[in-house]
Amino acid sequence: MEVSTMDPKKELIIKFNHIILIQGFTRFSMVDLAKMANISRAKLYIYFKNKDEIVAAVVERHLRFTQKYPVPSQAQADNLLPTMLNAWLLMGSTTTLFEQELQQTYPQLARRLNQAITKYFADVQQYYQQAQTANLIIDTVSTEYLMFQNKLNIRGILQQVQLGELTLEQGEHYLKESSTFQSQAMFVAPVPQPTPEVLALEKTIINEYYDTYSLTN
Repeated sequence: MEVSTMDPKKELIIKFNHIILIQGFTRFSMVDLAKMANISRAKLYIYFKNKDEIVAAVVERHLRFTQKYPVPSQAQADNLLPTMLNAWLLMGSTTTLFEQELQQTYPQLARRLNQAITKYFADVQQYYQQAQTANLIIDTVSTEYLMFQNKLNIRGILQQVQLGELTLEQGEHYLKESSTFQSQAMFVAPVPQPTPEVLALEKTIINEYYDTYSLTN
């Protein structure tokens, strides 16, 4: 049996990230959250004094993503697909429920998160502009539209799964097909064979998807 080497608090943060994206957090007490995470209340309090700390840790996880995977300063053929996949992963990393509750309850945290995500996507759009100039992606539509279409596809699929209009398996299939379709539609040259980095990114996206949307009622 494989033994997890991840820090227990980090594991809890990831678990709570998935939970509150789908279930929210405002209506739950620490006791409720402990039950949802399948841990004792005593163990929960070892790592978090209150719900404020849990929500702050979840937001910090999103912020760390934008810092750990910055948009490349120069668009090149070998970083094109990883950059797009990271952007798509971030596009699907929040939900309307989470965003609304965060804004209502922790407006300062919401502002920090919104600023980081807005900057990241602005960097992606600038990257797309460079990619168009370098003839890496199509220039027949605006980069604003490419960003809009990317987000519409990702968030649309996830919302349909959350509403029960798509099964988990259908959602996975559509996410994969959306990735294939969007990359083929955007790339000027044929989409290259996936590198180990790209395969790992694709696996991360699907794992995050299942860990989050399997919690949908």
